Amino acid sequence: MAYIITCAFIALDFITGLIQAAATGTFSSSIMRQGLFHKLGLLLCIALGVLVDYAQGFLELGVAVPVAGAVCAYIVIMEIGSSLENICKINPDLMPDKLTALFGVTTEDEENG
Repeated sequence: MAYIITCAFIALDFITGLIQAAATGTFSSSIMRQGLFHKLGLLLCIALGVLVDYAQGFLELGVAVPVAGAVCAYIVIMEIGSSLENICKINPDLMPDKLTALFGVTTEDEENG
């Protein structure tokens, strides 16, 4: 289930990124292609974590933690921040200051002073 949830967060970030690009008039197929490759890299990291977890049952790898779970947790946290950044760019009024501060996200107004 952790893998499905992680993939859902990846998809949400992709969708909010598309909406943000359309809303701000910054859509670029080359940027989208780069983003898709980044998302593919995330999926490959999950696959690597799953493989390491599986291999731990047969080989002594020196790793005693569930790697895939840690990778998924890191990706979910990263995608939450990225999705919030996209949402703030779509409509900064949707995100209260305390929520953006909690996730360390700054709006363009805060960045510009």
